[in-house]
Amino acid sequence: MTALQLSETETTVLAHIRAKPDGTYQSELWKDLGVDSRTCSRILKKLEDGGYIEREECKKDGTRTYLVRIVKTEKTINPMLLMAGETIVPCVACDEECDIEHCKMLEDWVYELVFSEME
Repeated sequence: MTALQLSETETTVLAHIRAKPDGTYQSELWKDLGVDSRTCSRILKKLEDGGYIEREECKKDGTRTYLVRIVKTEKTINPMLLMAGETIVPCVACDEECDIEHCKMLEDWVYELVFSEME
């Protein structure tokens, strides 16, 4: 998925949807955000095509609308994968511009990782 360049309004819409874990109805969304329904539809189409949201057709109060939700793509990362014994991988906070094949701090960390696995 290629990251889209989002406008301020699109970012606001995405944040509003993200704040509602169970989703929000498109028919309410445009009213909540103070945009017209046509503009809202275009924004949601762009976000859906970009893989940010999903829309499920449904009926609310007898009217066809969409339930809009954030696409769950984030995977939980085990923070222990960044650890070697008691030491976190140095690249996390490193601001050096280096070649990882010749980084002394990373090399030391890898050695500690190997030795901690042996214990």
